[in-house]
Amino acid sequence: MSGDLPETIRFLLRELSFPRKTTIIDVGANPINVPPYADLLKSGNCRVVGFEPQPSAFAELQKTKSENEIYFPHAVGNGDPATLRIYRSSGLTSIFEPDAAGMQLVGGPGWARVKAEVGMETVALDALPDLPEFDLLKIDIQGGENLVFAGAERVLARAVCVIVELRYHRLYRDEPMLGGVDNELRRQGFALHRFMFNKSLPLANSQKARLRPRRVADQLVDGDAVYIRDLTGIAAFTDGQIVHLALLASAVFESHSLVLHLLDELVRRGKVAGNLPAGYVDAMPEGLKVSGIPG
Repeated sequence: MSGDLPETIRFLLRELSFPRKTTIIDVGANPINVPPYADLLKSGNCRVVGFEPQPSAFAELQKTKSENEIYFPHAVGNGDPATLRIYRSSGLTSIFEPDAAGMQLVGGPGWARVKAEVGMETVALDALPDLPEFDLLKIDIQGGENLVFAGAERVLARAVCVIVELRYHRLYRDEPMLGGVDNELRRQGFALHRFMFNKSLPLANSQKARLRPRRVADQLVDGDAVYIRDLTGIAAFTDGQIVHLALLASAVFESHSLVLHLLDELVRRGKVAGNLPAGYVDAMPEGLKVSGIPG
Protein backbone atom coordinates (compact mmCIF):
# COMPACT_ATOMS: atom_id res chain seq x y z
CA MET A 1 0.00 0.00 0.00
CA SER A 2 3.05 2.27 0.14
CA GLY A 3 2.48 3.01 -3.55
CA ASP A 4 -0.24 5.49 -2.59
CA LEU A 5 2.25 7.60 -0.62
CA PRO A 6 4.30 10.53 -2.00
CA GLU A 7 7.62 9.52 -3.53
CA THR A 8 9.61 11.12 -0.69
CA ILE A 9 8.00 8.82 1.87
CA ARG A 10 8.37 5.75 -0.33
CA PHE A 11 12.04 6.65 -0.79
CA LEU A 12 12.65 6.66 2.98
CA LEU A 13 10.76 3.42 3.52
CA ARG A 14 12.79 1.81 0.74
CA GLU A 15 16.23 3.17 1.63
CA LEU A 16 16.30 3.29 5.43
CA SER A 17 16.52 0.42 7.88
CA PHE A 18 13.90 0.67 10.64
CA PRO A 19 14.45 -1.32 13.85
CA ARG A 20 10.66 -1.67 14.23
CA LYS A 21 7.47 -0.10 12.94
CA THR A 22 7.25 3.62 13.69
CA THR A 23 4.94 3.93 16.70
CA ILE A 24 2.57 6.74 17.66
CA ILE A 25 0.80 7.32 20.97
CA ASP A 26 -2.39 9.34 20.46
CA VAL A 27 -3.80 10.82 23.68
CA GLY A 28 -7.28 12.16 23.06
CA ALA A 29 -7.82 10.15 19.90
CA ASN A 30 -11.39 11.42 19.36
CA PRO A 31 -11.93 10.86 15.61
CA ILE A 32 -13.69 14.17 14.98
CA ASN A 33 -10.63 15.24 12.97
CA VAL A 34 -8.42 13.28 10.59
CA PRO A 35 -5.06 12.73 12.35
CA PRO A 36 -1.92 13.98 10.58
CA TYR A 37 -0.53 10.44 10.45
CA ALA A 38 -3.61 9.07 8.64
CA ASP A 39 -1.87 8.34 5.32
CA LEU A 40 1.07 6.61 7.01
CA LEU A 41 -1.35 4.49 9.04
CA LYS A 42 -3.54 3.66 6.03
CA SER A 43 -0.47 2.43 4.16
CA GLY A 44 0.41 0.09 7.05
CA ASN A 45 3.68 1.81 7.85
CA CYS A 46 3.04 2.88 11.44
CA ARG A 47 1.42 1.57 14.58
CA VAL A 48 -0.98 3.61 16.74
CA VAL A 49 -1.78 3.15 20.42
CA GLY A 50 -4.60 5.52 21.31
CA PHE A 51 -6.45 6.64 24.43
CA GLU A 52 -9.96 8.11 24.41
CA PRO A 53 -12.18 8.29 27.54
CA GLN A 54 -15.36 9.57 25.88
CA PRO A 55 -17.55 6.47 25.38
CA SER A 56 -19.06 7.51 22.05
CA ALA A 57 -15.70 8.50 20.57
CA PHE A 58 -14.06 5.31 21.88
CA ALA A 59 -16.83 3.21 20.33
CA GLU A 60 -16.28 4.88 16.95
CA LEU A 61 -12.55 4.17 17.13
CA GLN A 62 -13.21 0.53 17.97
CA LYS A 63 -15.56 0.25 15.01
CA THR A 64 -13.16 1.67 12.41
CA LYS A 65 -9.70 0.59 13.65
CA SER A 66 -7.24 -1.33 11.50
CA GLU A 67 -4.88 -4.14 12.49
CA ASN A 68 -2.21 -1.53 13.29
CA GLU A 69 -4.39 0.34 15.81
CA ILE A 70 -5.28 -0.41 19.42
CA TYR A 71 -7.32 1.87 21.67
CA PHE A 72 -8.00 2.08 25.38
CA PRO A 73 -10.85 3.94 27.13
CA HIS A 74 -8.43 5.49 29.61
CA ALA A 75 -8.03 9.14 30.51
CA VAL A 76 -4.33 9.88 30.46
CA GLY A 77 -2.90 12.29 33.02
CA ASN A 78 -0.56 12.20 36.00
CA GLY A 79 -2.34 9.28 37.69
CA ASP A 80 -4.52 11.36 40.01
CA PRO A 81 -8.36 11.29 39.95
CA ALA A 82 -9.98 13.96 37.79
CA THR A 83 -13.38 15.21 36.70
CA LEU A 84 -14.17 15.07 33.00
CA ARG A 85 -16.40 17.95 31.97
CA ILE A 86 -18.44 17.02 28.92
CA TYR A 87 -19.31 20.12 26.94
CA ARG A 88 -22.20 20.55 24.56
CA SER A 89 -19.58 20.61 21.82
CA SER A 90 -17.65 17.32 22.02
CA GLY A 91 -14.44 18.96 20.85
CA LEU A 92 -14.35 21.20 23.95
CA THR A 93 -14.62 18.37 26.51
CA SER A 94 -11.91 18.84 29.13
CA ILE A 95 -10.98 18.25 32.75
CA PHE A 96 -10.95 22.03 33.14
CA GLU A 97 -13.85 24.31 33.93
CA PRO A 98 -14.77 26.83 31.24
CA ASP A 99 -13.40 30.33 31.33
CA ALA A 100 -16.78 31.81 30.48
CA ALA A 101 -15.42 35.28 29.69
CA GLY A 102 -12.75 33.90 27.36
CA MET A 103 -15.20 31.62 25.58
CA GLN A 104 -17.73 34.42 25.18
CA LEU A 105 -15.17 36.57 23.39
CA VAL A 106 -14.72 34.09 20.54
CA GLY A 107 -17.38 31.43 20.93
CA GLY A 108 -20.91 30.73 19.92
CA PRO A 109 -23.96 30.44 22.15
CA GLY A 110 -23.53 27.72 24.72
CA TRP A 111 -19.81 27.14 24.28
CA ALA A 112 -19.33 27.28 28.04
CA ARG A 113 -22.23 24.94 28.74
CA VAL A 114 -21.15 21.72 30.48
CA LYS A 115 -23.66 18.92 29.92
CA ALA A 116 -22.26 16.53 32.51
CA GLU A 117 -19.39 15.99 34.91
CA VAL A 118 -17.95 12.51 35.25
CA GLY A 119 -15.47 11.47 37.91
CA MET A 120 -12.69 9.33 36.51
CA GLU A 121 -9.31 7.87 37.26
CA THR A 122 -6.37 8.91 35.11
CA VAL A 123 -3.43 6.77 34.11
CA ALA A 124 0.14 7.98 33.78
CA LEU A 125 1.95 6.71 30.70
CA ASP A 126 5.00 5.98 32.87
CA ALA A 127 2.87 3.56 34.93
CA LEU A 128 1.67 1.42 32.00
CA PRO A 129 3.86 -1.70 31.97
CA ASP A 130 2.93 -2.83 28.44
CA LEU A 131 3.21 0.53 26.69
CA PRO A 132 5.45 0.00 23.65
CA GLU A 133 8.43 2.18 22.91
CA PHE A 134 7.11 5.01 20.77
CA ASP A 135 8.42 7.78 18.55
CA LEU A 136 5.62 10.36 18.42
CA LEU A 137 3.26 11.50 21.15
CA LYS A 138 0.23 13.28 19.69
CA ILE A 139 -1.93 14.94 22.30
CA ASP A 140 -5.15 16.93 22.11
CA ILE A 141 -6.98 17.00 25.44
CA GLN A 142 -8.03 20.61 25.84
CA GLY A 143 -5.69 21.97 28.48
CA GLY A 144 -4.50 18.84 30.29
CA GLU A 145 -1.27 18.44 28.35
CA ASN A 146 1.18 19.22 31.15
CA LEU A 147 -0.42 16.62 33.40
CA VAL A 148 0.27 14.02 30.72
CA PHE A 149 3.86 15.19 30.26
CA ALA A 150 4.44 15.09 34.02
CA GLY A 151 3.27 11.47 34.08
CA ALA A 152 5.29 10.45 31.04
CA GLU A 153 8.81 11.74 31.68
CA ARG A 154 10.37 8.26 31.63
CA VAL A 155 8.76 7.08 28.38
CA LEU A 156 9.08 10.47 26.67
CA ALA A 157 12.85 10.32 27.14
CA ARG A 158 12.99 7.86 24.22
CA ALA A 159 10.53 9.68 21.95
CA VAL A 160 11.66 12.04 19.20
CA CYS A 161 8.54 14.09 18.51
CA VAL A 162 5.47 15.58 20.19
CA ILE A 163 2.50 17.11 18.38
CA VAL A 164 0.51 19.18 20.83
CA GLU A 165 -2.27 21.73 20.75
CA LEU A 166 -1.08 25.08 22.09
CA ARG A 167 -3.55 27.62 23.43
CA TYR A 168 -3.08 31.36 22.84
CA HIS A 169 -6.50 32.60 23.96
CA ARG A 170 -7.76 31.25 27.27
CA LEU A 171 -10.79 28.95 27.05
CA TYR A 172 -10.48 27.12 30.37
CA ARG A 173 -9.65 28.14 33.90
CA ASP A 174 -6.10 27.29 34.99
CA GLU A 175 -5.00 25.72 31.69
CA PRO A 176 -1.23 26.05 31.11
CA MET A 177 -1.44 27.97 27.80
CA LEU A 178 1.39 28.17 25.26
CA GLY A 179 4.04 29.30 27.73
CA GLY A 180 3.40 26.56 30.25
CA VAL A 181 3.44 23.76 27.67
CA ASP A 182 6.53 25.14 25.96
CA ASN A 183 8.47 25.37 29.22
CA GLU A 184 7.61 21.80 30.18
CA LEU A 185 8.54 20.29 26.83
CA ARG A 186 11.83 22.20 26.72
CA ARG A 187 12.57 20.94 30.23
CA GLN A 188 12.16 17.41 28.90
CA GLY A 189 14.54 17.95 26.00
CA PHE A 190 12.27 19.04 23.15
CA ALA A 191 12.37 22.19 21.02
CA LEU A 192 9.62 23.89 19.03
CA HIS A 193 10.07 22.99 15.38
CA ARG A 194 7.03 24.26 13.47
CA PHE A 195 3.31 24.94 13.55
CA MET A 196 1.03 22.62 11.60
CA PHE A 197 -1.80 25.14 11.65
CA ASN A 198 -3.21 27.95 13.76
CA LYS A 199 -6.87 28.71 14.33
CA SER A 200 -8.28 32.22 14.64
CA LEU A 201 -11.82 33.39 15.30
CA PRO A 202 -13.59 36.76 15.16
CA LEU A 203 -14.01 38.63 18.41
CA ALA A 204 -17.58 39.21 19.55
CA ASN A 205 -18.98 42.45 18.19
CA SER A 206 -22.27 44.19 17.42
CA GLN A 207 -21.80 43.93 13.64
CA LYS A 208 -21.15 40.19 13.49
CA ALA A 209 -24.14 39.47 11.22
CA ARG A 210 -22.76 41.79 8.52
CA LEU A 211 -19.29 40.22 8.37
CA ARG A 212 -17.81 37.14 6.76
CA PRO A 213 -16.36 35.27 9.75
CA ARG A 214 -13.35 33.83 7.94
CA ARG A 215 -12.33 37.23 6.63
CA VAL A 216 -12.33 38.85 10.07
CA ALA A 217 -10.93 35.98 12.14
CA ASP A 218 -8.53 38.27 14.00
CA GLN A 219 -8.06 36.53 17.36
CA LEU A 220 -5.56 33.68 17.56
CA VAL A 221 -7.11 30.89 19.64
CA ASP A 222 -4.98 27.76 19.35
CA GLY A 223 -3.03 25.57 16.97
CA ASP A 224 -1.09 22.35 16.62
CA ALA A 225 2.65 22.60 17.08
CA VAL A 226 5.45 20.12 16.39
CA TYR A 227 8.18 19.70 18.99
CA ILE A 228 11.19 17.56 18.18
CA ARG A 229 14.02 16.29 20.32
CA ASP A 230 16.57 19.11 20.47
CA LEU A 231 18.82 18.76 17.42
CA THR A 232 21.76 20.38 19.19
CA GLY A 233 22.08 17.04 20.94
CA ILE A 234 21.84 14.90 17.80
CA ALA A 235 25.12 13.15 18.57
CA ALA A 236 23.28 11.32 21.36
CA PHE A 237 20.42 10.18 19.10
CA THR A 238 20.37 6.49 18.29
CA ASP A 239 20.26 5.49 14.63
CA GLY A 240 16.72 4.28 15.25
CA GLN A 241 15.63 7.63 16.62
CA ILE A 242 17.03 9.33 13.54
CA VAL A 243 15.25 7.13 11.00
CA HIS A 244 11.92 7.27 12.84
CA LEU A 245 12.10 11.05 13.10
CA ALA A 246 12.99 11.29 9.40
CA LEU A 247 9.91 9.28 8.45
CA LEU A 248 7.65 11.32 10.73
CA ALA A 249 9.10 14.56 9.38
CA SER A 250 8.37 13.52 5.81
CA ALA A 251 5.04 11.74 6.26
CA VAL A 252 3.34 13.54 9.14
CA PHE A 253 4.45 17.18 9.16
CA GLU A 254 6.31 17.67 5.85
CA SER A 255 9.59 19.08 7.11
CA HIS A 256 11.95 18.26 4.26
CA SER A 257 14.92 20.22 5.55
CA LEU A 258 14.69 18.24 8.79
CA VAL A 259 14.70 14.99 6.82
CA LEU A 260 17.83 16.11 4.98
CA HIS A 261 19.54 17.19 8.22
CA LEU A 262 18.88 13.72 9.63
CA LEU A 263 20.06 11.96 6.47
CA ASP A 264 23.26 14.02 6.57
CA GLU A 265 23.83 12.74 10.11
CA LEU A 266 23.41 9.15 8.96
CA VAL A 267 25.95 9.82 6.20
CA ARG A 268 28.39 11.22 8.77
CA ARG A 269 27.94 8.05 10.82
CA GLY A 270 28.60 5.87 7.80
CA LYS A 271 25.16 4.26 8.05
CA VAL A 272 23.90 5.18 4.58
CA ALA A 273 25.44 5.98 1.20
CA GLY A 274 26.73 9.50 0.70
CA ASN A 275 24.32 10.17 -2.16
CA LEU A 276 21.19 9.41 -0.10
CA PRO A 277 20.36 13.06 0.72
CA ALA A 278 20.59 13.93 -2.98
CA GLY A 279 18.32 11.01 -3.77
CA TYR A 280 15.73 12.36 -1.35
CA VAL A 281 15.83 15.77 -3.05
CA ASP A 282 15.32 14.01 -6.40
CA ALA A 283 12.13 12.54 -4.94
CA MET A 284 10.80 15.88 -3.71
CA PRO A 285 8.14 17.80 -5.68
CA GLU A 286 9.65 19.95 -8.41
CA GLY A 287 8.13 23.11 -6.96
CA LEU A 288 10.38 22.81 -3.91
CA LYS A 289 13.65 22.66 -5.85
CA VAL A 290 15.84 25.06 -7.77
CA SER A 291 15.79 24.02 -11.42
CA GLY A 292 18.97 23.26 -13.32
CA ILE A 293 21.16 22.32 -10.33
CA PRO A 294 22.19 18.63 -10.43
CA GLY A 295 22.30 16.52 -7.25
